[in-house]
Amino acid sequence: MHNPLALFTTEVLNALLTHGFTIFVRQSYPRGKDHFDSNIKEAFLFTPYKDIGEANQHFQYIRYDVRKYVYQVQRVEEFERLKIAAAQPEGYKNYVDKLAAKQWRPSAQMGTKIGNYVRAHTKWKAREGSISVNLFLHYGELMLRLSNGAEEIKVKLSDVERL
Repeated sequence: MHNPLALFTTEVLNALLTHGFTIFVRQSYPRGKDHFDSNIKEAFLFTPYKDIGEANQHFQYIRYDVRKYVYQVQRVEEFERLKIAAAQPEGYKNYVDKLAAKQWRPSAQMGTKIGNYVRAHTKWKAREGSISVNLFLHYGELMLRLSNGAEEIKVKLSDVERL
């Protein structure tokens, strides 16, 4: 599985705090687990929020994730746990909902899968360069926004990867 997200580090945490993010939703992130490293027990994704209402919507969206949690930095014990997570403790990989690269571009293999998805699930005529592809996150789920100029669809990256 492709993992384009940046690690959650102390520097990232400090930058987010500086920009007014005070609430963090944690969820399971199996895509972030390095399957070649048996020392990694779990991987998590941290999504920062400024508004508790938006954080609660995210939390409800992932309600079946048994590892979900909401950290509020004004609660000292939660802020301390958040700092530990940002320090990348042994056995864990923690990510933030930001892309590691400034601009994401699909690999050749992913481009082929996107073309296959478009042919199988749309009536679009997929010509080289005729479809724009953007990667984004929706409540921790990696999504693709595909557009042919006239229409746009959103699809889970995992659905395209299965092809």
